[in-house]
Amino acid sequence: MVEQEVKKVEAVTPVAPAPVETKTDVAEGKVTAPPPPVAAEKEKAATTAEESKALAIVEKTELVPKKVSGGSIDRDIALADLEKEKRLSFIKAWEDSEKTKAENKSQKKLLAAWENSKKAALEAKLRNIEEKLEKQKAEYA
Repeated sequence: MVEQEVKKVEAVTPVAPAPVETKTDVAEGKVTAPPPPVAAEKEKAATTAEESKALAIVEKTELVPKKVSGGSIDRDIALADLEKEKRLSFIKAWEDSEKTKAENKSQKKLLAAWENSKKAALEAKLRNIEEKLEKQKAEYA
């Protein structure tokens, strides 16, 4: 598994770079190094103050030790486990599919029943209105 931790980056005092061998005096065995640039040190000092406030994400990964193969038996067991997981995932997918089909079917039936009840209610209101109009028509005549 991969775990993530947030750690605060602490300010680090700038360390002078390791001396680089540029010229060697064979007779004396001395090593001379060029002087470090002053501008680079000033930039490092400015950026370390900003970096001290920054957050960094550090990922920890757990290494799963690989089993030393004992032969074909371990491989066969691993393959059997894999087949079992595959079969179980197919079964779960099939069950989910069937459940979804059943839910869709019941939703269609409920929707049809709701539509029919609304139609019946509207038709009843329409008949009442028509009867009232027929009565008014008869009175006027």
